[in-house]
Amino acid sequence: MATTPPPLPPGAGNPGDAAAGDPPPIETFTQYDQENDVYHCSYGPVRPARAVWDAERELQVRLDSTSNEVIGFSIPNFTQWHVGHADADGFFDVDLPSFWPTDQLSS
Repeated sequence: MATTPPPLPPGAGNPGDAAAGDPPPIETFTQYDQENDVYHCSYGPVRPARAVWDAERELQVRLDSTSNEVIGFSIPNFTQWHVGHADADGFFDVDLPSFWPTDQLSS
């Protein structure tokens, strides 16, 4: 089993027109921050969000600030998380709902 995460691309997509306030036109953006050992994944363009801890999956889920749509996740201590969640080839899957259940939101 791999003990270190595979190298990940810094992301994909066009940077958009930052001067006009346009977010990059991407569908999924992934990044591994090696210095802080955090894996990030975002779905769609950047937008206001809040985060909740998902103890079952051991990761932080980002939700649209008004609709509770899941718009991404982050995995702190990724190297350790990867050891426990990746298959023998180093691949892993994070299965999240499209919208976060309101009964799982902390006050």
